[in-house]
Amino acid sequence: MSRYSGAKGLRDRLERFSNPRLGVEILFNAGAHRVPSRGILPLLPEPISLNLEPSSSKHSIAAILAGLNEVALERVAMDVIREQRRHLEHAQTLYEKLSVLEAEAPLGDEIEDLRHDYRMALLKMRAHHQITSAVIDRLGRVPRLPEDETSH
Repeated sequence: MSRYSGAKGLRDRLERFSNPRLGVEILFNAGAHRVPSRGILPLLPEPISLNLEPSSSKHSIAAILAGLNEVALERVAMDVIREQRRHLEHAQTLYEKLSVLEAEAPLGDEIEDLRHDYRMALLKMRAHHQITSAVIDRLGRVPRLPEDETSH
């Protein structure tokens, strides 16, 4: 079986980039992009070239953010801040539930499941904090979120 399913030559082949250590697998069109005769843009854009180094998550994040203009970078920063807040809120909610359950009944499967969920929430929050920090460092400031604006 051909590596290029339905390939019609070099122009239509798909290339695969895979890095199991990073958990990344990307398929992209490796041939020349042809613009259809009606002037419609091709479905597959040019691939983004990323130099992702498995030894450094900060460099990998920087590679993903490279080339973004300030408006696009600010949009990413706002979204990662919102996501970080969701992670924090979720961890806080689990902590409060855990505190109540431990005070009422210190043992049981429900408590162990909740402790596990809380640990997972903390891990996700901590990992996402690194992303948030890297994006804000790249932007050079903390953007103002519309939902934080208060009217007086």
